[in-house]
Amino acid sequence: MSRKSEKQVAEGLKQIAAATAGTAVVGAIGGPGGALAGAALGPTLVASYDLIAARIASQRAARSNEVISTVSSTLGLEPEQLEERLLADDRLLEFAGRVVRAAQEISLTQKRRALARSLAAAVADPDPARLDVWELLQTAISEIDPPHIRFMHVISSARPLPKPPSRPDDSVKYGITLDQVCSRDPGLEVGAYAVLQKLISLGLVESALNGMIFGDTHRPYALSQLGQNLLTLLVDDPSPEP
Repeated sequence: MSRKSEKQVAEGLKQIAAATAGTAVVGAIGGPGGALAGAALGPTLVASYDLIAARIASQRAARSNEVISTVSSTLGLEPEQLEERLLADDRLLEFAGRVVRAAQEISLTQKRRALARSLAAAVADPDPARLDVWELLQTAISEIDPPHIRFMHVISSARPLPKPPSRPDDSVKYGITLDQVCSRDPGLEVGAYAVLQKLISLGLVESALNGMIFGDTHRPYALSQLGQNLLTLLVDDPSPEP
């Protein structure tokens, strides 16, 4: 059997992800009534939309190829070997499709690489329990933006509460407050509360309160285990362990 290129494998995953490059833009001018819309827009605007569709298609194809290249190089696999592993596990194949679909729509390179690393780790060990965690991380990576990543970097130095059955030590300071985060990165001050709430909703940040406090203003927070795993995926040379 002839060896498949990374581009061919990436194209297959694009179809699995149901994310054909440029579909949304092409559909806008080529769907039902597209001819009438095109006539109304005129040849110049139609040509411009064609150019936009082509550019989107090119970007999505490049991002798909980037995912496959990163996964293959991380695992030391040929693209054909990667394809065989994905086809051997339906759930892993579905996860790969979601990763590629998400990566196609993400402009931030750091997030695309994190997605590729999550897929590589899942391919290396597709245990269902571990795959559960990678699926949570894939969703979280897709939903966070640069301010959330900056917030996570700042709060990563905060000590989380110990996990049961261990008990907190009253002499230890756990977590940091929202005010402390903003003092370390003043650029986060506008919208910091919304950023925090988003991270909490994704399970990436958790309360580190040891004792009682009224209200949320001075409540300390720290990265959850899931948040620590995600931040590991976002660094340059990660060794992720969910």
